[in-house]
Amino acid sequence: MNEYLTEIDNCIAASNYDRAVTLSYTCLEGLYKAFAKENIPDKSGLKDLLDLSREIKKHLSATLKDYPEEALGMIGSISHIVDRARNKFSESHFEGEAAKWLATFVRDLANSQIRLLLHFMRS
Repeated sequence: MNEYLTEIDNCIAASNYDRAVTLSYTCLEGLYKAFAKENIPDKSGLKDLLDLSREIKKHLSATLKDYPEEALGMIGSISHIVDRARNKFSESHFEGEAAKWLATFVRDLANSQIRLLLHFMRS
């Protein structure tokens, strides 16, 4: 994970924002698939990031009764932002500071989401 974050940071530093967003998406997608495989085996065949995020949120909502629903709701929100950034808001749509901001934002969202779910995978 830390190697990917370093690579994403290097892409941002080199103004390769599209690659930074793509790597963030890839990290999140990989973790979601691993989470589903370990915790929701009947959903492990899902490939779409948003479908995976819905199933993960549903699973955590059912298993973590005392966890704040608002925090679990962020799983879908972050997934949607990362998905839209990768699929719709590429470098061809943004330039300069906007692209740098978006790449940095997506990197931080993906990192936070992955670290949250890693906590629940180890529990």
